[in-house]
Amino acid sequence: MKYVKMTLEDAIKRCNKHTKVLVAIQDLKEDNIDIVFSLKRREEYKKLFEDVKIASYLNDEFIKQLNLFTEMQNIYDIKPKGFQKIVLLE
Repeated sequence: MKYVKMTLEDAIKRCNKHTKVLVAIQDLKEDNIDIVFSLKRREEYKKLFEDVKIASYLNDEFIKQLNLFTEMQNIYDIKPKGFQKIVLLE
């Protein structure tokens, strides 16, 4: 797996290619690993990205995923601050 840092504009474009995505929001300060994914439609994407500071993309043979962070992060060394929004793409 390889994470690629991307601009917010590129992340929004990649997300907008899909009419719906699955999103889970995780508080990085919490040790709770039980996060629930919920379905988001294109009309909800603006709200999804409104507090995001940095984005990364993961693409391998199994999954296409955006990782959105509400605090600036080094995507290769995530610190326990802010929230991470995990967006699963089709």
